[in-house]
Amino acid sequence: MYQLNIIKEFQEDRDEIIEGLISFYDETLNVGKNNQYLAREYKTVHIVCGEAAAGTLRVGLGCGHKVIGFPDFFAEGPIWQLHQDVGRKHRYEWLKDHLNIENNYMEEEYEQRIFITLEEMKAIPDDVPIVLWTAENAHEQAGMRYLNYLLRDKVNDVFLINSTAGFKKLYEAESEREDEFFWHTGGIEPEKINSIAENRCLHPLSAEIRRKYEEEWIALAETKEILRVWEKGKIKSVHDHYFDPIIIEQARKLHAEQEKHDFILSARLIGEVLEHLDQSIGDAYLEDRLRRLIYNRVFEIKGIPKGIRYYSVKLI
Repeated sequence: MYQLNIIKEFQEDRDEIIEGLISFYDETLNVGKNNQYLAREYKTVHIVCGEAAAGTLRVGLGCGHKVIGFPDFFAEGPIWQLHQDVGRKHRYEWLKDHLNIENNYMEEEYEQRIFITLEEMKAIPDDVPIVLWTAENAHEQAGMRYLNYLLRDKVNDVFLINSTAGFKKLYEAESEREDEFFWHTGGIEPEKINSIAENRCLHPLSAEIRRKYEEEWIALAETKEILRVWEKGKIKSVHDHYFDPIIIEQARKLHAEQEKHDFILSARLIGEVLEHLDQSIGDAYLEDRLRRLIYNRVFEIKGIPKGIRYYSVKLI
């Protein structure tokens, strides 16, 4: 849904973004078959959290830039000891048990994609600069610290781009828009991503700054909470029911528009919640919270909750 939202917002780049995503898919299929893929020559390697953001970077940066999209979402789900096998297994089991993702993604693709991405990062030649991308949201801020930790033994020059800060600097007038799409890297138009990259800091992160981010990751990896938000310029771990009041409030507003108190398609309710959030969060997590509210008899359900499109709810 997130990728589709990006495509919908920028109709003029629709074909290019789709082409970038298809290119990533084809590369992923070929990575295990052709080791030359890992050894191709690039002048720079860019690493960003999320495949939608990676698709935007591929279109915006063009040839000569290798883009690695880490296929995970760091605002939700446990990140305890995620840099170790025990933590990765713990996270996988939680995601599989809680998030209702279609097409058996968790069972058939998630672990394989993580493995491929980790191998891609290990295979980056020592003489190639690495650019880490982040933005003003918990997902990309936590993810940047995780990725920096994974690169701790790399001798490459590592640069950091905050796409939100870069956008505000170059496009001050547009940064006043109410929707604030530039909170996440994938929400920025590809041609503006290229401008942000060209205007990045020319100096790599110092060893001191890299160690600082490594230590901040270790601290995050000790937390047991499963939800993180971006508040006052910091990552804040919060309780899993943090967004429940917003789900309930948006349901009340939708009920108020009805002639009689009736069922609301769950996809519509989750869509309304996403539109009113000032945080970057996945629809699958919100749908999990909606099901918890059903179990706790806050909502009544009609249909089978096998997917967000298959059932409706109403407040009891």
